[in-house]
Amino acid sequence: MTWALRVRATGFPLVRHNVFFDADYANEFDDVFRRRRLPQRGTVYICAQDRLDDASDPAGPERLLALVNAPADGDTRSFEDPETEACQSRCMALLRDCGLALDLAAPGAVVRRTPADFHRLFPGTGGALYGPATHGWMALFKRSPSASRLPGLYLAGGSVHPGPGVPMAAMSGRLAAATLMADLASTHPSRRVLISGGTSMRSATTAATP
Repeated sequence: MTWALRVRATGFPLVRHNVFFDADYANEFDDVFRRRRLPQRGTVYICAQDRLDDASDPAGPERLLALVNAPADGDTRSFEDPETEACQSRCMALLRDCGLALDLAAPGAVVRRTPADFHRLFPGTGGALYGPATHGWMALFKRSPSASRLPGLYLAGGSVHPGPGVPMAAMSGRLAAATLMADLASTHPSRRVLISGGTSMRSATTAATP
C-alpha cells in the first residue's frame, strides 16, 4: 500500500531513501503472507524525492512516497477504508515515534493506493509489484521462463524466473542472455562457397545483422 504525499516533513533528517522498522519485524511477514492482512506493525519505506543524501531540509512542502508491505489480494477482496485508515494511523505513529513529523492536514496532501487500486490499474496482478498475482504454493513454478512464445523475445526481471529481488532479477538477466546465445549458436551459418556461374551468398545470420 502506498501514500503519495506533498507535505512538510520535520524532526528527522530524511535522505533520498529511508526505512523505518517497528519492533516486531517477523510478525509483519506473518500478517502479510499467513494472515493475509495489512501489517499491524509494518515497516515503512519513504522515498524523499526532493532530497539528496546529505539530509538537507527543503524549504516548504516536499514530495514523499511512503510504502508498506501488503498482501497481493486486490483481485480477491477490496481493502475498505476502516482497514486502510487503521494501517495508515499505525504507520504514521511509527514515524512519529522515530521523530518524523508529517503535516497531513492540507487538502490533497495524501493520495492512498491499496492492492485493490493497483489491481484495477493492472489486471491480473492482485496489486503485486512484481507481475502476476501468486496465490498458492504452485504459483512459484508458473513464472515465465527466459524465452517467450514470440520468437526473438526474451524475458528478464523480477516477474519471471527465478523471481523478485535484485539478485534474482540479475540472475534472470544472465539466464536470458544464456538462452539467447544458445539459440543463436543453434543457427549455424552457411559456409561461403563459389558456384560456377553464380555468386557467393551471405549466411542467414550475417544477412540479418544490421
